[in-house]
Amino acid sequence: MEVKGKRVVITGAASGIGKALAVAFHSAGAAAVLVSDINEAGVQAVAAEIKSKGIVTDVTNEEDIIHLIKESNGNCGGIDIFCSNVGIGAYEDFLKLTNTDWYRMLDTNLMSHIYVVRHVLPQMLERSEERRVGKECRSRWSPYH
Repeated sequence: MEVKGKRVVITGAASGIGKALAVAFHSAGAAAVLVSDINEAGVQAVAAEIKSKGIVTDVTNEEDIIHLIKESNGNCGGIDIFCSNVGIGAYEDFLKLTNTDWYRMLDTNLMSHIYVVRHVLPQMLERSEERRVGKECRSRWSPYH
């Protein structure tokens, strides 16, 4: 995948894989790399490191996803690559997990990605060039395009 000149948005970018993606896209010559996370201090640190913009986003809130996409379009002129890089787990005994635990995991691990696809894919489909919306899952990339 050609990255040079592309406009990239990454959720879950305050640390770990998301931060590594941000640094890698920036180093590979992306035109813009907008980073997002619920961790304000972390996302601002990553944004400063790659000389970009960081946006605090709760991916379980569809309105926050819409805001992120609008900010990305306004700041970057569009989105070519969207890395929906969020996921959580509950490290408890399976039988001890509460409904609240399950809903938190479902909202983060499922609904957040549905919100992204619902709101970013239509604008990508309007353009004829290559587009990618993906969920990074451990070391495997699963593109939706």
